[in-house]
Amino acid sequence: MAGAKHTEVMDVELDALWDVISDYENYPKFVEGMESLEITKRDGNTTVANYVVSMFGKKVRYTLKHTEKPKKHLEWEMLEGEFFKFNNGSWDLKEKGKGKVEATYTVDVGFPLLVPKSIVNTLTGTQLPSMMKAFVERAQKIAKKKSKK
Repeated sequence: MAGAKHTEVMDVELDALWDVISDYENYPKFVEGMESLEITKRDGNTTVANYVVSMFGKKVRYTLKHTEKPKKHLEWEMLEGEFFKFNNGSWDLKEKGKGKVEATYTVDVGFPLLVPKSIVNTLTGTQLPSMMKAFVERAQKIAKKKSKK
């Protein structure tokens, strides 16, 4: 089991960040290592999606169920997968004044093999801030485009 939690106050509008976090289909455009994502089911605030990511030099497939509380909380749980025993996590968002959001990203993954601690730390710890930054940069870019219209 490997878990990580990262909280950061971001310079981005809550609406824009939520739009990016909940726009699963576009993850492959800006999430490093994400090869593809296919939505297989939508039902209210629940979305099921098949993911393919490039990891350890191979493609890893898994299916996540996302449950949303719009603009506040998004959680996921792995329904099935080839590599992970489990992959669960969440985003928690709190508006901190105009143009600022406190975002907490939590992830808990289980590996079926003995994976070296350095690799686990890279996946769950080191890459977390850079992944969050990718979401913020995309949200800022989208918000900027909208404000020009």
